[in-house]
Amino acid sequence: MPTNTDASLLRRKVRARAARVSALLSAGLFVGFLLLIVVFLEYRRAIDWVDHTHEVISTVQELQSSLSDAESSQRGYLLSLDRQYLVPYAEGTERSRRLLDRLDLLTADNPAQQDKVKALRTLTQAKLDRMAEMLRQADGLGPDRALATFREGTGASLMTGIRQLTTTMRSEEDSLLARRSRHATLLEILMIAYALTFVSVTGWLGTTTVRRLERDYQAERAEGKALAAALDENRILLDEVNHRVKNSLQIVANLLRTQALRHNNADVRQELLDSSSRVLAIAEVHRRLYGEGAVYDTVELSDLIRSIAENAIPATSASEPAMTMAVDTPLPAPVDTAVPVALIVNELLTNTYKHAFPDGRPGTIRLGMGVEGNEVRIDVTDDGVGLPDEVASSGGGGFGLNTVRNLTRQIRGRLEIERLTPGTRFLLTFPMKPHSPTQA
Repeated sequence: MPTNTDASLLRRKVRARAARVSALLSAGLFVGFLLLIVVFLEYRRAIDWVDHTHEVISTVQELQSSLSDAESSQRGYLLSLDRQYLVPYAEGTERSRRLLDRLDLLTADNPAQQDKVKALRTLTQAKLDRMAEMLRQADGLGPDRALATFREGTGASLMTGIRQLTTTMRSEEDSLLARRSRHATLLEILMIAYALTFVSVTGWLGTTTVRRLERDYQAERAEGKALAAALDENRILLDEVNHRVKNSLQIVANLLRTQALRHNNADVRQELLDSSSRVLAIAEVHRRLYGEGAVYDTVELSDLIRSIAENAIPATSASEPAMTMAVDTPLPAPVDTAVPVALIVNELLTNTYKHAFPDGRPGTIRLGMGVEGNEVRIDVTDDGVGLPDEVASSGGGGFGLNTVRNLTRQIRGRLEIERLTPGTRFLLTFPMKPHSPTQA
């Protein structure tokens, strides 16, 4: 049966493969989009050529019409000698020359049509010169002489040649227009088909991507629910473990205390009571790991130290020293730091109550904790009788003080013992270990 890890690996492989396919499709769509742009530009170019061909045909028609208008105006003048006919004649001849120049520019890309334009320019110029000559004859020799020249048919022959030539040019331009129109239509169909394909593939890619993401989201959501359920189960199990460890430690401490009360030797009895106190200090850590709001392997150090200090106070009597505490800095600490610190504080306070105030001597014990930079400082100070020189020196003292030194090395800290007048000061300094949350 596949596990959640196997399912996650399989899903990642499928997602990676889908990502590669999507990347290839995206690259293909990008290249296709560039091709679509190229096709569109070619289509626009084809449309421009179609418009250009229409313009050539229109110019040829205008040239033929302009020459016909000029010829009609000249004939009207010859028949009536009314000079009003000379105005449209002059306009027609001038417009014909402009149209020839324009036609020359429009057919610059077509050598065959350029040859026809040159021939047309020759015929047109001859026709215009012939009409101008007849007007000069009418003004100088009279209209009869001009009409006689007209009846010779030279002008009509030139006009027939012009019409034949323009008809040929129009026919060739019509053929060219048909080819260019088919080319433009083909490009238009290709562009529309490719655009539809592009939109369809893009839509399909987007739809499949959304569906794949939705499936991944549902799968991850189900996996997250399974992990949350497993985490809740682990939390319950861990709470139960801490609860049972705490109960077991309390049973051990009670057994030690019971054994101490039944022992006749005072030294042995005290050692058993001290051991019971140490076990209770560890049990206090596990008590704080159990219950509502517990964070697996993290303990609030300031609350723990206050609780250890309160439990370290001997049976209440008028002669016991007073205790003041300045432990208000909230500081979460991992278990591997909290347990040694709890044992150290318990040991220092127990030894202080035991040795600093003999024979019921009154006094004060001050307990403080603070943070300076990246270090935690725990200060235990009393105004008792003080430690002997051999005890305050490095390595001196009994089992309890040596235990404190060993635990201090375990948390990479420093223990400073200072003799006061009167009293003793124990200053514990250790680095604040960053906490890494427990992984479910």
